Amino acid sequence: MVSHPPISSDPKRRFDRRMSLVFAGNFVSLGIFFPFFPVWLAHEGLNGEEIGLILALQIGLRVLVCPPVLRLADRSRDRAHLLIATSVASLAAACVYTIVDGYTQILVATLVLAAVWCPAIPLSDAIALSGVRRLGSDYGRSRLWGSLSFILANVVGGIALGHLGPGGFPMVLSLTFLATVAVTLFAPRMGRPLRASPLPLSPSQEPWLPQRSLTSRLRRLAPAPDLRRLLPFLLAIALIQASHALLNGFASLVWARLGYSAMEIGCFWAIGVIAEVVLFRLAAKPLRRFGVRSFLIAAALTASARWTLLTFDLGLLGFAVLQTAHALTFAATHVSLQSLIGSSVAENRFGAAQGLSFALQTILMAAATLGGGLLYETIFSSAFYAMAAMALTAFAILLLAPQPQSEGSGGKTSEPS
Repeated sequence: MVSHPPISSDPKRRFDRRMSLVFAGNFVSLGIFFPFFPVWLAHEGLNGEEIGLILALQIGLRVLVCPPVLRLADRSRDRAHLLIATSVASLAAACVYTIVDGYTQILVATLVLAAVWCPAIPLSDAIALSGVRRLGSDYGRSRLWGSLSFILANVVGGIALGHLGPGGFPMVLSLTFLATVAVTLFAPRMGRPLRASPLPLSPSQEPWLPQRSLTSRLRRLAPAPDLRRLLPFLLAIALIQASHALLNGFASLVWARLGYSAMEIGCFWAIGVIAEVVLFRLAAKPLRRFGVRSFLIAAALTASARWTLLTFDLGLLGFAVLQTAHALTFAATHVSLQSLIGSSVAENRFGAAQGLSFALQTILMAAATLGGGLLYETIFSSAFYAMAAMALTAFAILLLAPQPQSEGSGGKTSEPS
């Protein structure tokens, strides 16, 4: 095992600044895509079923693309190189929206964008967790800058599209991806991911090694032993996050149908993310005190209540207040996931852990988005009751799940062979 001298605060501050910039760049594009993409699809003449299918298929494609890319990143010379490549490819794919016309072309363009864009956030999380492990960085304080840029994009995007109309969405989205490319060039270079000592898996158990028999090849599709014990918690996290499907895909349409302007809709999204920022900033101490399970139970119960209330027209003030629940339904769930991975998985397996969690979330998100689109077409906002049921299922799993145990090696690392 290689021992490392104490790390000075300067590398930590440098890492935090660069990681904050990376998160900010990645989330500015999300701040345009999430609230305004469905509105643009409706503007292009697509109905609720077609919108739901496009959203679901692009989410489902991520399951096939993202986990292999993240496993590749675990073996790369530096995860930052792959992150830069995904941002450049995403810019090129987003520009295609400026020339597409009709359902089929929009669907193909969306699938291409999903394939190249999907690894960006999990890759950023993996790099950030390396900083937590090596430098003692505070993940939440870096991640909150992503939320702040999301807010800025919500508000500025709402103003811009209020003047340009929904047809201006492709141009605005392409400009945000250009900004993402610029800031991603400053991503921290951490070198090869470090291995924990002792290794959590023997060489024969590493899931990426070639296998001879068909049975062994099929067995590679199952989670490795170090991740298998986290499955109940990862499934509960996936259910809570996937219960946001109707919010992400159709809340803007619900609010527009109720008569709220693009500016007001942008503000609703911004309020939710402001609450998210506050939680990211303050989460470290209460998370250490109460633990991952308590955070997730609070998130599941709050999500169930939030989706139930969204079936009513609460008025401008009511929706604004309800959006503050995003701090618990999304942010508490996400920071719990990163804490779980950071404390339970070796650094050279961060990508694999992020990939497994991403796959679970994406499969459920795709199903919830497709089902939500069909329900929205028939029962309008009452479709949120299905999202509440997903959150309650997560609550039941959390009550029954065994407490995960962290690796005995803690944060000790050695260079990979």
